Amino acid sequence: MTQSISAAIHIQGPTIRYAEVARTASGVELRRLGRERIEVDVVRVLWGEENGVEALDEMVAAVGGALHDTEASTVGLVVHPLDVYSFFVPLPDGLSDDERERRVAHQAALVTNTRSLDALHTLRRSIRTATEGDETVEWVHVLAVPQEVEARMRTLLSEVPAPEAAGRLLSSEAAARLVEHAGSGGEVDPPTDGYRLAIGRYAAHTEYALSHDGAWHHAHAAEGARTPDDQVYYAVGMLNRIGLSPDVVDHIHVYGDAPNAAPDGPFETAFGCSPVPLDPFAAVDVATDLPDEEPASTYVPCVGGALTLSGDWARTDQRVE
Repeated sequence: MTQSISAAIHIQGPTIRYAEVARTASGVELRRLGRERIEVDVVRVLWGEENGVEALDEMVAAVGGALHDTEASTVGLVVHPLDVYSFFVPLPDGLSDDERERRVAHQAALVTNTRSLDALHTLRRSIRTATEGDETVEWVHVLAVPQEVEARMRTLLSEVPAPEAAGRLLSSEAAARLVEHAGSGGEVDPPTDGYRLAIGRYAAHTEYALSHDGAWHHAHAAEGARTPDDQVYYAVGMLNRIGLSPDVVDHIHVYGDAPNAAPDGPFETAFGCSPVPLDPFAAVDVATDLPDEEPASTYVPCVGGALTLSGDWARTDQRVE
């Protein structure tokens, strides 16, 4: 018996990847997977940096064609952290809802250099609580885009026959949700109490997703960072900023366009373990053809995104007006 069906669309340059998963009584089944390539950079069109009308129509047709017969009840759009405004805000415990929203809105205005919040579409999501000194702090992730960008994102999904177009989510969150359930070598590892780090290696940026006890914990992204020494530098810096040391990380996974591009030496030195490719298909029962023209790890964002939106991994976003 199928309990829920979810789909996710991942945008990267001129490539649109998509995945559909069904949660059943016996597990999670991957029912659809694929990609569409168009002649323009999808993100640049969504941000209005390229001639948009004809290009947006082409993108809408590509997405609608890929998912024209989906039975998904919810569809999400997975974006990379440098393609949106993405940041974390620590909030003192016990704030009223109005004060929480005020602080998040103030930080969003600072990060985006926007005077009017009416110009932003902003989502906030509570990630975790932590004790820092004598204070309990709630860490909130904020994702924001200008209203006109959000409108184009919604248009991108307009021909998908899903009753609910879910909120946006980061590729790093999708990876964090997936990493606890997709071990190396095609074997499924159960969630542990330790920290796991996923590193997304892309041509223009490197992104980091930290998970703890099966849940997304923190994230960071850096332009470039192609060398292993640079990747280790930014990873350790992210951990230090949230009060963790490298020795808490017991697994490192890599995904993206070139997951095996960096040598292991600097990671062994800093973390005591070597990165292994993150296989998104180890976490699901595959009931569709798998593409062979790309590394499996390029599908981490869309498969992880679809899983994030399904079943007991479902997420709730709150819009900040």
